[in-house]
Order: sequence, then C-alpha cells, then structure tokens
Amino acid sequence: MSSFLRKLQAAQTEAAARDTDPWSFRLERVRGTVDYDGVERVSSQTLLDLLEIQQRQRRAGLYRRLARVMTELGWRATRVRDLNGRGFKEQLRGFCRTAPLLR
Repeated sequence: MSSFLRKLQAAQTEAAARDTDPWSFRLERVRGTVDYDGVERVSSQTLLDLLEIQQRQRRAGLYRRLARVMTELGWRATRVRDLNGRGFKEQLRGFCRTAPLLR
C-alpha cells in the first residue's frame, strides 16, 4: 500500500510541474521595494524586463498571463496614478503584497 501512495504522490508532483507556468520559477524570487507602510511593490514593466520580454511583444494576453502567475504567487494587481518627474499625470500598473518578515 505504501508503494502505491508513493507512486500517487510522484504522479501528483509530476502533474503539478506540468501545469506550472515556466515564468513562476523566475518570478517567485522577485523582491519589490518596501515602502514606509510595509507594502512591497513591483511594477509590471520591471517584471517583464526581468523576463526579457521585448517591448513589441507586450500585449494584453501577456499582461493577463503575468497577472495570473503573480496572483498564484500571492501578489495583488494594483494601479497607481501620480505625477511623474515632469509634472504629467502617469499611471503605473504593478503588483503589491504585504512585505515578508526578514529572518
């Protein structure tokens, strides 16, 4: 019986590895900037730069895939509107989460 359970666990692990998006391995180690409020933030553009996605390939489907992977990793999608350095309103999209405790 225990050999059956081991085979079952191995099959489940293999199935989970097939269903995992290849991006998740690179994105699970991402660390954003932590602000005074204890929230860690990272922009979508920074993540796509990390994944080496060219600018012309950044379309809606790609952003949906990024959002799905980041949500699976415990991040929340966010939008921030603020003035940039030149005084124009700018919208940034990205992800945030409660900053993990340092050990």
